[in-house]
Amino acid sequence: MYSEKIIERFVNPKYAGGLRGANGTGRCENEECGDQVKLYILVNDDDVITDAKFKAYGGVCTIVALDVACSLIEGRSLEAALRTNYYQILEEMGQIPEDRDYTASLAVEVIRAAVEDFYKRKEKEVKK
Repeated sequence: MYSEKIIERFVNPKYAGGLRGANGTGRCENEECGDQVKLYILVNDDDVITDAKFKAYGGVCTIVALDVACSLIEGRSLEAALRTNYYQILEEMGQIPEDRDYTASLAVEVIRAAVEDFYKRKEKEVKK
């Protein structure tokens, strides 16, 4: 059912786990299936994401989509990360069942939520 590429990334996700010192966190949920994801980002003074990690409650494709999302945003500016889209994530994932393509949308949504959280935190610091 799943390609070797998908299984390998699911079994050995590079970006799974928490991230101490994260200065941006996003949370999203797919209410239809119950998948829940959390993305942590660490952003430097140049607004570049230096590290990204995720936690997820969901199936194979959810885990893989979040792992792919982290690989696509790590080392990129916040603006570049915000340009990460559904098609990029699906392409990097490879062939998945059609009814699991929502996982790419969930990954894009959580990237945006984490970046938004970073900007909110940064704004609060500036006001202090």
